[in-house]
Amino acid sequence: MSTNFNYGQKRPKLSVVVIAFNNELYIEEALESLNEQTFDDLEVIVVDDFSNDRTGEIIDRYIEGKPKFKAIHLQENSGGCSTPRNTGIANSTGEYLMFLDGDDWYTIDACEKMVAAIERTKSDFVAGQAIRTNNYQIWYHKRIYSMERVNINVREFPILLHDSLSVNKIYQRSFLEKHNLRFPEGIHYEDVVFTGKAYFLADSISVIPEPIYFWRVVENAEVKSISNRRFEFSNFKNRIIAHRLYDKFIKENGDILYQGFKNRRFLIHDLRLYVNDYLLFDEEYKAKFHALIYEYLHEVMDEYTFLNLAENERILFYLLYIGDKDAFQDFVAYINGEATSIDRIYSKENNYYFKTIIPGKSHEKFLRISKLKVNFSIYDLKMGDETLSFRYNANVQSVNSNDITYSWVLINKKTKSIIDTKVLTDNLVTFSLKDITPGKSYLYLYVNHLGNTHKWIVKKTNIKYMANLMVNNGKYSKVFFINKNNSFAVKVLFLNELDRIKWRLNKRGKKGFIRKKVEFYAKKIFRRLPLKSNWVLFESHMGKQYSDSPKYIYEEMLRTHKNYKFIWSFENPDSIEVPGSSLKVKRNSLSHYYYLVRSKYWVDNQGMARLAPKKKQQIYLQTWHGTPLKRMGYDQKRLPSKKELEKLKFQTSKWNFFISPNPYSTTIFKRAFRIGSEIIESGYPRNDILINQPEDIIRTTKEHFGIDKTKRIILFAPTFRDWDPNSFQKTVRDIQLLSKEIGDNSILMLRLHYLLSSKISQRDLPSNVINASGYQDIQELYLISDVLITDYSSVMFDFALLRRPIILYCYDLEEYTTKRGMYFDLAKEGPGPVCRTIEDVVTMLKDSKKLQEFDEPLERFTSKFGSLEDGKSSLRVIKEVFK
Repeated sequence: MSTNFNYGQKRPKLSVVVIAFNNELYIEEALESLNEQTFDDLEVIVVDDFSNDRTGEIIDRYIEGKPKFKAIHLQENSGGCSTPRNTGIANSTGEYLMFLDGDDWYTIDACEKMVAAIERTKSDFVAGQAIRTNNYQIWYHKRIYSMERVNINVREFPILLHDSLSVNKIYQRSFLEKHNLRFPEGIHYEDVVFTGKAYFLADSISVIPEPIYFWRVVENAEVKSISNRRFEFSNFKNRIIAHRLYDKFIKENGDILYQGFKNRRFLIHDLRLYVNDYLLFDEEYKAKFHALIYEYLHEVMDEYTFLNLAENERILFYLLYIGDKDAFQDFVAYINGEATSIDRIYSKENNYYFKTIIPGKSHEKFLRISKLKVNFSIYDLKMGDETLSFRYNANVQSVNSNDITYSWVLINKKTKSIIDTKVLTDNLVTFSLKDITPGKSYLYLYVNHLGNTHKWIVKKTNIKYMANLMVNNGKYSKVFFINKNNSFAVKVLFLNELDRIKWRLNKRGKKGFIRKKVEFYAKKIFRRLPLKSNWVLFESHMGKQYSDSPKYIYEEMLRTHKNYKFIWSFENPDSIEVPGSSLKVKRNSLSHYYYLVRSKYWVDNQGMARLAPKKKQQIYLQTWHGTPLKRMGYDQKRLPSKKELEKLKFQTSKWNFFISPNPYSTTIFKRAFRIGSEIIESGYPRNDILINQPEDIIRTTKEHFGIDKTKRIILFAPTFRDWDPNSFQKTVRDIQLLSKEIGDNSILMLRLHYLLSSKISQRDLPSNVINASGYQDIQELYLISDVLITDYSSVMFDFALLRRPIILYCYDLEEYTTKRGMYFDLAKEGPGPVCRTIEDVVTMLKDSKKLQEFDEPLERFTSKFGSLEDGKSSLRVIKEVFK
């Protein structure tokens, strides 16, 4: 045993137990994933289970000089995972525990996310996503990890039982010690028992929908992992031993009511693995397998356990349950497309069943088959101007072939016109294509069995060889076609554009088709028109508002650039008033497209580059919409998908100018967006109004809401939590409490995300609460507000310019930081107090002296992020862009 750990050190927050046996190819990668974690307060206990390759040597070399790592070398091999894990637990000291296998690895922020989750939820343990490296999608992962689930119990969400892994979880040490929970030694599949017990012993469990663990799957490894040694009968025996221990615990713990959920997991996951490999087992294995599974199924199940399973599983497991080995083997052959020992399929009226020789009256309800299984292929596929022909092989498994007849048809997807086979001899099929309808005609096989007809569409996989064949006769072309679902068709198209238009007009109706054609040709014409050098197209928040920096640049240009033509795009132009002589167009309309391709200047704060092709001579001014607090773009802990990054790259490549409010933001924008355009470090034009504070705007805004001049106005602008389904309910409770506590001399003004705003608008609000979420320009709301309550929104950077109190209501600070990531510590560098409860917020609102204590942090914050704001940002930007 060797060690590299100082027990005099402060107790770490987290212990990670890593186990290894003959992992010389992968162990360093596993340890590297821990060494690079974004979370520092941890120790790593590496337990080598007496490896006979270089694993131990690699471990010792890697941990040298790394005080967080400790190595333990067992003196004999334990034969499984339990002993090394238990050894790691015994030699660890952390408040929380996680486990890692020596051939797998963690995501870079796995420990940070898991510790944050367990500290925030106070759960007994927390589960995160495990990702298999072979990209195999496990069906229950989406059900369990589709959303965050906080402080649930397995009895209310029993699908948790399907995730029996121990390595994608973090455990409270106190929870493990309280129940003396350890991995069972001397058996394999220890996770089944350990995790199963943990589920039922835990008072509360939480789930985070975050990738935590990468599970390396080596398909063709020379030495198979334990779970892949299913060809050894001892492996199956160990699986049953583990489940019997699990069953015993469930009974003794008083949870027999949930045995059915556990049984389902065993059937569709554990047992199914061995059934899939059944045809590869020898006869000795099969005999032992049937004897053991028959015994085990009768210990914990009855026949109705199988009734609601998917068809193949229902029949497979029922045949094992009744002990019909021959019928089971035939059904395995049947679903794998192989011959059965006897014809097993029989029909009664329109229903089909699989035959068993075991006596019993109720078999048919468990052995019903919804549809015959047909194996077929086609070959020698040929097409001429007037005919389509091919040969085929087809058979229906496990029925009398004399009772089967086959026929083939082509069916047009749009018109539903049908072409039947004209010649059908010696497995040769010929279709006449003289009268085939334009469009796509899909090929179907019909099978008739004793008056029952079954239909299959032909897939590419049913075709042994298919040339990329095209035929045309001067009027139209015919080509073999495969759609996105892999289905085969004959596609017929007119060669002449006029003929094609006439046919489509007749098929679709004239009005809609003509409109689309007009738009298509109009756009082609618009793109050829020259640019207008004095046209400026404005947009704010994807056409939803007349607001933000585009608004203030526009209003300044109204005064200084009277020889320019201004165009605004809106989703609903008629509902928004714009001062001056600007033209309003509906976003994504043909008129909008016209001005997009003709205006020399584009000004917006989000993204319009995908709406029309940008010409080289056009100038795109991207104003953006906030000082960055949350990590963005390439800076995010978890990078966006490749597709999302391609979209970002496309947008940024079209920008000619980008506005930055301060040097801090410039550094971040360059890195996070990888900006190649010119950055104008000018302050935000939208903030000019906050510096100049025009009295007429303050007066008209208060009049708009009918607010008395004597009232204190508290602006409440929380961030939307898209991962939290209960965020609306919490916001409503917070609003109700604030309304009650602030009294009649104050007004609570709400600025909510539009999804929350639409919900709260359907509720009756107290007289001292105003929903201003739909108000166009939030800068005008800042002007009339005396206090701001927000959390992680960039509104704090703008409001701080007014030098008025800001309260940061961050009840989920650790969670938000873990999920989104931040560029600085809000608690240390924020402009006001960080309150963890709504009651703390109320205390601050009621005590002006407490708020005054944060005047210095507010001034420091404003000096750093608002140093360029002098009320003239719009002029600086206009001077730079419209030279």
